[in-house]
Amino acid sequence: MPEELVSVPENLTLVGDDDLRSLETRIVQEFDRLNLNEDGTRRQVDPGSLEYMATLAKDLDRVRAERAARESRDREAASRAATAAREQQEALQARVHGAQAPGEGAEGGGGEDPELTPEREAAIAAAAARGMGHALASLFGSDPQAGRQFLRVTERAQASLAAAASHAPPQELPKTQLKVHAGVDIPGIARGAELSLDELTGAVIRAARGAPISRDGHGTERLVATVRNSFENEVDDRASPKDMEELFRHLTRQDAQDALVAGGGWCAPSDIRYDFFNVACSDGLVDLPTFGVTRGGIRHPVSPSLADVFSNPAAFGGFSATFASSSVPWLWTETDDVATVTGTPNKPAMRVPCPSFTERRLECYGITLTAGNLTDDAYPEATTNFLRLLLAAHEHAMNGRIIATMLGLSSTIISGGSFINTAAPVFNQVLGSVALAGVDYRERFGMCDSDVLEVLIPKWVREAVRSDLAWRLKVELLAVTDAQIDGYFTARRIRPQWVSDWQVRATGLPGNPAAQLTAWPTEFTFLIYAAGSFLLGNGLTLDLGVVRDSVLNAENDFTAAWSEECHLVANVGHAAWQYRVGISVNG
Repeated sequence: MPEELVSVPENLTLVGDDDLRSLETRIVQEFDRLNLNEDGTRRQVDPGSLEYMATLAKDLDRVRAERAARESRDREAASRAATAAREQQEALQARVHGAQAPGEGAEGGGGEDPELTPEREAAIAAAAARGMGHALASLFGSDPQAGRQFLRVTERAQASLAAAASHAPPQELPKTQLKVHAGVDIPGIARGAELSLDELTGAVIRAARGAPISRDGHGTERLVATVRNSFENEVDDRASPKDMEELFRHLTRQDAQDALVAGGGWCAPSDIRYDFFNVACSDGLVDLPTFGVTRGGIRHPVSPSLADVFSNPAAFGGFSATFASSSVPWLWTETDDVATVTGTPNKPAMRVPCPSFTERRLECYGITLTAGNLTDDAYPEATTNFLRLLLAAHEHAMNGRIIATMLGLSSTIISGGSFINTAAPVFNQVLGSVALAGVDYRERFGMCDSDVLEVLIPKWVREAVRSDLAWRLKVELLAVTDAQIDGYFTARRIRPQWVSDWQVRATGLPGNPAAQLTAWPTEFTFLIYAAGSFLLGNGLTLDLGVVRDSVLNAENDFTAAWSEECHLVANVGHAAWQYRVGISVNG
């Protein structure tokens, strides 16, 4: 092996032309040094040298491909420069000597009166129908006799759109064609070179032969070719001002203007757009810890809280609790210790209670979508769009069902007091009510201040808070972000979930199908609980794609989508509380 290996950069576009040629020469010399003996015979190489030679061959293909691509671009640039010079020369000649008039040439101009032949009459009628005065001038010049002939013919011409359309030149649109360009690292093919279909097949075969063998089951993807539309005239960031000027002159040439003038109106029928407008979104879904259910449901124990440990509830009453040798927790004094020798009193003992269990069973929900074979074949966009709507609607329906199940496993709605105070700003109403509920919940179950509580709030309430903040004077709160509003809750160790499909699409609430809102709702309900209290169990899930059977085939239909999923919601925590809060958006 040589002491210094030939190294080829990964990005050859940064290598200069001279360095690229020098690199190609070095690779060839290094390959020959390894491959041939001094007498020119082939050398026997070891596996390590053979692998290095394969790397050299691969790098040489890359270098040659880069050189070929640069030479191709240079040729195209030289051709464009020559064409531009020739056109500029012709334009200068026309400015100096004037444009050559029709009829002038090697045979000289014709000064005789043109004869009104049938062919000439047809040409005049066509020009009249097209309405192109400059075309008539090219036919007759300034000859008055020709003008009189033109008047006689135009009197017999039918001035109608049908005639104009029949004589109008065909509309020439930019022709598009698919061009296939080679990718990188294809042996023997320059990068970016245009390929035919046969050449594309060969390129795929070469790339497949040169691809490394995967040992871990994951193959390496190689870009063989790129297919794109190509137009007659293309503009990109490499176009110079001179190129743009030439393209503008080409597109505004006289024959192109004639084609537009002679159209006699649009004539063509309107295009049909088959795309649908679809803004359906699955947003605001409730987020619950999820687990798999392998049977028909689950049974879980009813977890005792801190208050269930002691038989004396007053033990949590602070100074109001009364303790004695018989209470739990017990109070043991010296007197009790002396008296216990006689057998009384004794310290009471507690026993681990047998827990009770509750059960939650799976519930299954599904959708089925049937489509017609002919409709799906002729108008597949309609099937795809309706399927998107159906899936989004299914997500929202399931979200509403999960939230309703959580509410059914929670306390009844708590209202009144400060929770119905509509005099305070919305921000204070919402944040203050949630904070008060959080303090009450933590103290009830002896939680740490750092423990996280979760609260479910309709997502439109966040917009009410933002709107209320915008009313405040002397404070720039017009652009309050979602993160800022959420931060007010997280600072209190409360994680808000702004959910959809709850307290919406009803009278006086957002999304009402019968009428649009003209004022914010005057109250809302939120649900607060300790993180992890609710669990979502996923059971059977069947998602089938296109299904065809004999029954639907007889009706020329098929099942475009079929889905069924089963889930359950379990409250494994202590409690979840609902609160109703009155609001008034007034700043």
